Amino acid sequence: MRTPSSPRLHPLSPRHFFLRTGHRRYYRCALAALLLCIACAGLLPLAQAVVPYRSPDDYGPSSQAQQHRGDCRRQVRQALDGKIESEDFVARAGREYFSYVVRQNLRKVMFICDARTGEIRRQIDIWGDL
Repeated sequence: MRTPSSPRLHPLSPRHFFLRTGHRRYYRCALAALLLCIACAGLLPLAQAVVPYRSPDDYGPSSQAQQHRGDCRRQVRQALDGKIESEDFVARAGREYFSYVVRQNLRKVMFICDARTGEIRRQIDIWGDL
């Protein structure tokens, strides 16, 4: 029973949905289900992301390039006696390359080596070109 001192809530008031009465429990469950559906609908486009196909050959050097890796490292060490900081493999337009960054004291040089022949193609002085 309503007392004269308690104000009557408007039916569309947000507090109306969260009162602890039996017939409003249904409204709270419906509101929770609606929020869950909205959250799932927002995540649905992320579930349909397309991953491009990559063959096993795309993930690393070919067997021919693997054979010339040692030749590339040897030529880089002969060209500049220093510490090899990084070695990367790059495949571009049907060609394969190894790139090495070598540091010797304050000098830092990048070498680009053809992975199919084992020969150095480019030598870039990183600090000198800045």
